[in-house]
Amino acid sequence: MRFPTIPAGGGRAAVATATTAAFLLVAACGNGSSDTSPTSASPGASGSAGSATPTSGEARVTDVMTGLDHPWDVAIDGDGNIVTGERSGRIMMRHNDGRVAQVQADTSGVDAKGEAGFMGLALADDFAQSRSVYTCFASTAGDVRVVRWTAAADWSSMRQVADVVTGIPLGSSGRHSGCRILPAADGTLFVSTGDTANPTAPQDLKNLGGKVLHVNADGTPAAGTFEGSIVYDYGHRNPQGLAFAPGTDRLYVTEHGPDIDDELNQVLPQANYGWDPNTGSGSYDESVPMTDTDRHPGSTPAIWSSGDPTLAISDVDFLGPAWGRYSGMVVMGALKAKRLVLLRLGADGTTTTERVDLLDDAEGRLRSITPMPDGSLLVTTDNGGGQDKVLKVSPA
Repeated sequence: MRFPTIPAGGGRAAVATATTAAFLLVAACGNGSSDTSPTSASPGASGSAGSATPTSGEARVTDVMTGLDHPWDVAIDGDGNIVTGERSGRIMMRHNDGRVAQVQADTSGVDAKGEAGFMGLALADDFAQSRSVYTCFASTAGDVRVVRWTAAADWSSMRQVADVVTGIPLGSSGRHSGCRILPAADGTLFVSTGDTANPTAPQDLKNLGGKVLHVNADGTPAAGTFEGSIVYDYGHRNPQGLAFAPGTDRLYVTEHGPDIDDELNQVLPQANYGWDPNTGSGSYDESVPMTDTDRHPGSTPAIWSSGDPTLAISDVDFLGPAWGRYSGMVVMGALKAKRLVLLRLGADGTTTTERVDLLDDAEGRLRSITPMPDGSLLVTTDNGGGQDKVLKVSPA
């Protein structure tokens, strides 16, 4: 998900291959579908005021790991070792010498069902000293939880050390269980959680679903949360990406919309983002707006939304100087739209002025994004059937 050193204000058996391709990447529009199920549907329009009509861009793509099955997240350590976890709970490592091997870890407590399973994975900011790895997974105990592990010096194994957060809700179907972890330089963790398709969860401050959480390394509430709670903000549907804008203290989150309006939001302490599918019928009413300013007048508006239909936006990060004219742009992975979506933020970080699309259906569904030290991106595909990859996406 993130390169392990993140400034507080900044930014199955698999084989490595050396096949590189350059793609001309084209923007398009089309109809929508589920935010997580593979589909051949094409992507939607660019959405919110201030968003430019999408243009095409170029990138160079190399396979780093292949033969995977739903790798949800990926991390790279300071030595260049790349680790990813599959939804089933299997953890795979591409060592910096090119060897690919399974990391031995007891993941028998992972409950892989529907959209749920072994999800977010991130290295602690002090990983070089602590060897601490944070993961988020659906548990056989009936919840989604954040767990801290210790990785062996040679990455041959990982050992569970402690539960950091428990009690994040898990629905019977696994729907809307997305969980992303963002370690900050002060040692705290930001965690995004899905609403489990529970109509009351997003607006209920006692429910950890449909939220961004902020915790210390031991799971206690960190700065900015509601009193006595680890909830930092609320009113989300299924947020699956978190990133700081480099050189600032601005934190951003991406989330899946229903039939319309995937969103990019700036994360603000104790803010409400207006998703409220509880219309009194007892059912999960997805016809309501993603940001319902009528029923929740104080809701924080989205910085960008996809419009109709959704693109199924998953992870988010920012591009560095290596990307030339794209430097500084938001980069988001799209599952349904099968591309990377780049957005240029306005000077205040609350508007968008340009959109560029990369990898138009070149690799299928794209889930997670992790910057490498050279500015390239590690991107995971989410196509299933043992055909998934970790890709290295570089400037053309």
